Amino acid sequence: MGELLSRLVYLIKNGMPKEPYKMVLVVRTDILMTKGKVASQCSHAAVECFSKSSKNIMQKKNVESWMFLGQPKIVLKINSEDSIIKLSDDAKKIGLVTSLIRDAGRTQLEPGTISVLGIGPGPNRLIDKITSHLKLL
Repeated sequence: MGELLSRLVYLIKNGMPKEPYKMVLVVRTDILMTKGKVASQCSHAAVECFSKSSKNIMQKKNVESWMFLGQPKIVLKINSEDSIIKLSDDAKKIGLVTSLIRDAGRTQLEPGTISVLGIGPGPNRLIDKITSHLKLL
């Protein structure tokens, strides 16, 4: 019931979102991680992106629209640290929220290893500008 009520309140305040929104999680495939580790790292990125976006007044509309639309998340793959850092920089340049996850090094990865990049939530058209060349994980 709470979910339905929050969607109704959103519709009354804002109307239907004018465009689709999503969050993208980009996973490095050049480092060895188990499925569980990938899931954990993606979770860190998603929570961090949501937290950053929720605290930013400029991102409030993106978060609300994304929440209303069911919080779509897409997981993509990338094959190098340099590529994931460049992608993060490109996302920031066009005003998207990012979260670059560096592992603590307690299990499978060396401390500080960049494993996942979270981007968004944001309009699909902006996120697709910088990620459309990547394949699904």
